[in-house]
Amino acid sequence: MEKTVSSSKKKDSLPAMTLTSREVLEALAVRLGQESVGPNDAQKRQRKRSHVLNIEKALFSEQVDFVRDPSRRKAAICSRRSGKSFAAGRYLVKECLDNERTLCVYIARTREAAKRILWTSLKELNQKYRLGIRFNNADLIATFTNESQIIFTGANDASDVDKLRGAAFSLAVLDEAAFFNINLQELVNEVLTPALLDKDGSLVMISTPNSACTGFFYDITEKGKYNFSVHRWTVKNNPYMRHAVRAIEEDIKNGILRPGDPSFKREYLGLWVRDDQDIVYSYGEHNLLHETPHSDEWEYVMGIDLGYHDATAFVVVGWCPESPYLYIVDEYKETQMLISEVEDKIKRFMSDYNFTSIVMDTGGGSSKMLLESFKQRSGLPLRAAKKTGDKVGMIKLMNSDLASAFIKVKPEMELLKEWDKLQYNKAKTAEDRRYDNHLSDAALYAWMESKHFFFEEAEKPPDFGSEEYFKQLEDKIEQRLLEEQDTNQYDKELWGEGYQDIDLWAN
Repeated sequence: MEKTVSSSKKKDSLPAMTLTSREVLEALAVRLGQESVGPNDAQKRQRKRSHVLNIEKALFSEQVDFVRDPSRRKAAICSRRSGKSFAAGRYLVKECLDNERTLCVYIARTREAAKRILWTSLKELNQKYRLGIRFNNADLIATFTNESQIIFTGANDASDVDKLRGAAFSLAVLDEAAFFNINLQELVNEVLTPALLDKDGSLVMISTPNSACTGFFYDITEKGKYNFSVHRWTVKNNPYMRHAVRAIEEDIKNGILRPGDPSFKREYLGLWVRDDQDIVYSYGEHNLLHETPHSDEWEYVMGIDLGYHDATAFVVVGWCPESPYLYIVDEYKETQMLISEVEDKIKRFMSDYNFTSIVMDTGGGSSKMLLESFKQRSGLPLRAAKKTGDKVGMIKLMNSDLASAFIKVKPEMELLKEWDKLQYNKAKTAEDRRYDNHLSDAALYAWMESKHFFFEEAEKPPDFGSEEYFKQLEDKIEQRLLEEQDTNQYDKELWGEGYQDIDLWAN
C-alpha cells in the first residue's frame, strides 16, 4: 500500500520525503539500466513522471514553480540560504532523467566554487535515490545511466569560457550570476545562446544581489530587460531553514543585524540596494585617463599578483616630472600560468617599459622561491611587494589618491570592472572572497612602490600686465640696482685690480 500525506497537514510543513514501493522499484530499474518495469509505453511514461515526483519531492512551492516554469529564459533573485542552488541542482537532475543522451552544464564563478556548491550534493542525491550516476572527479562530469551528462565548470576568465564553445546543451545554469568576473552578457550571447539552439534549451540564472547594483543580471531581474521570467523567494520561504530564520530574528533583537542596512536587505531579503560603503575601491569620472602628458622622463613600476587557479595579474603604472598624477597604463591577467610563462610575460612588458622596479606578491613560500628564481635567472629588478599587515588601511590611502584625482586609469581597463564589483566582507576586515581582486592587488602593490607624490609644481609666471607681473618686475629692477651699487663701491684706483671688499677684512 502506498503511503500518502494527510490532507490536514499544514501548508508550511516540510515536503514529504517518503518513497512508495513502486518508486523504489523504479529507482532500482533505472540503476540497472532497464527501460521500465513493465512492457508497454504507458508504464514508461509513468516511470518518467514518477522520477519527476521523486526529484521534486524535497522542493517547496517556490522552487517547484521555478523548475516547472516553461519559459526558456528564467532567473531567480534570492536571499542567502533560500535554497536556490539546491533547486538548480534538482532541475539539472530532472532534465537528465527525462531526456536520454542530453547534455547540461552548471557554471559557477570558478570551477572550485562549482565543485563546492553542487558536486558533493549531487553525489548525496545519487546515493539517496540510487540513480547510478558515474562521477568523473577529474573533469567534473556526472554521467547518468541513460548517457545524459552534467558538466560542472567555472567562468573565471576567457579560457574557461572557450571550453564551452561548440557544445549543444539542453539546460545551462549560471549560479551566483551577479558576481561573475567576466562579461556575463558576452558569455550568454556569444557562447550559451548558440549552444542552446540545437535542443531549444533553457538558460537559467540564479543569484543574490551585489552591492554595486550593476551588470547583466541586475538589468534582467531589476530593470526587466531581455524578457526573462523572474522568480523571487527568500530564506523565510525555505521550510528547511526555520532554525536560520529564528537565528536571524534573534540577531535582529540583539542588535547584531539591522534590517535597515543595505547589506541586510541584499543578503536576507534578496533586494537590490546599492551601498557604496561596501565597495573597496571608489573611483569616478575624474579618475578616467583620456590622454597622457608628453615627457622624456617617464618612470614605470609593475605590480604582480601571483596565482595559478586564481589569475596571475600584472598592472603597469607610470609617472613623470611634468605631472602630479599616477597613470595606470597597462594590465594583463590569466589563470594557470606556468613559471616560464610568467617570466616570459614580464620580459615582454620589459620590452615596452623601462621599469624602475617590479614588485611581486610573496605571500606564500612558493612565491618567494619564484621571486628569487626570477632575480637570479633574469637579472630583472624584482622586489617583494610591501606588506604592512594593514591592507585595509593601505586601500584607504589609495582611495584618498583616487578621491583627489591623483590616480588616472584608462576607461577600457579590466581593472575598473574589478573595482566596480569588489566589496568588503560583512566585517569590513578584508575583501569578500566571492569577487576577483587580482588586478586590484597588483595595482595596489604598484601604487605603494610609485613616487608620483614627489612632484613639485613649478612656479607659474604671473600674467603679463597684471598687478603681480608689475610687482615682480619692480623687485627684479630693485635687485639689479642693488647689485650695481655694490659693484660701484669698489675703488680700483685705491685698492688696485683683483681686490674685493672681503680683502679689507682679511688683511
